[in-house]
Amino acid sequence: MKWLLVLTIYTAPPGAVDWDGPWTLGMTQLVEEQFNTEPECRTYAIRLIGRMHDGMLAPMRYRCISVEADLPKGAPR
Repeated sequence: MKWLLVLTIYTAPPGAVDWDGPWTLGMTQLVEEQFNTEPECRTYAIRLIGRMHDGMLAPMRYRCISVEADLPKGAPR
């Protein structure tokens, strides 16, 4: 298995200052890096969101999703 990281970033209305919600889904992003374990994925996500919050205080959520690292010969397409 490999793990993929999906980030979701929520936005406030234009011109909002110190907005307390409700928030609307604004953007999703798949992180290019692949992870070998779920804890590795979660740790990366938490650190990345922490760095992003230095400049942008919008709520951010993440999901670590498992996918097959390899498929056997003859796998359906």
